[in-house]
Amino acid sequence: MKTPLALCLLLFSGLLAAGGVQVELVKVEDADTLVVKLNDKEDRVQLLGMDAPEDTHNPKLKVDMARSGLSADELLPLGQEATEYLRGLVRPGDRLVLSGDLKKRDRYGRIAADVLMENGLSINITMVAAGYARPLMPETLPRGMGTRLQQAWQQASEQKLGLMASQPATFQAWEKAQK
Repeated sequence: MKTPLALCLLLFSGLLAAGGVQVELVKVEDADTLVVKLNDKEDRVQLLGMDAPEDTHNPKLKVDMARSGLSADELLPLGQEATEYLRGLVRPGDRLVLSGDLKKRDRYGRIAADVLMENGLSINITMVAAGYARPLMPETLPRGMGTRLQQAWQQASEQKLGLMASQPATFQAWEKAQK
């Protein structure tokens, strides 16, 4: 797949944010959660500004099932495919940079951060640009990040990338249920 210059510029905009903290990846927990080593202990990080389908049975999956009308057998393959895509981007031992308010936690106790790979690309934006996650409300995000995520989403949607290509009807039902 050829990546347009605009997408490359989008992905590189906002790289290596000032004050970023370097961490080591321990594992990919799911398509929007990483476990990293931070200050000599393991911590969970939520990929800020995006949401991906669940890949295991958990309370969020039940909410998604109720909202979308889809079964676990229909929804879980979406999350599993998105998680595998993320595992192809990063591997345990990789050095990552967390950008954002690292003291702030989400309702699941995770640090919410923009996570940059060793090559400087934002994992968050890459997941949305590749069609394996959707952006969250831009007004709740750091300046510029919401815009970059929305642009990545628009391009992924227009090109029918990722889950929109492999499982379009199921992904569309899941995505609509998230609003």
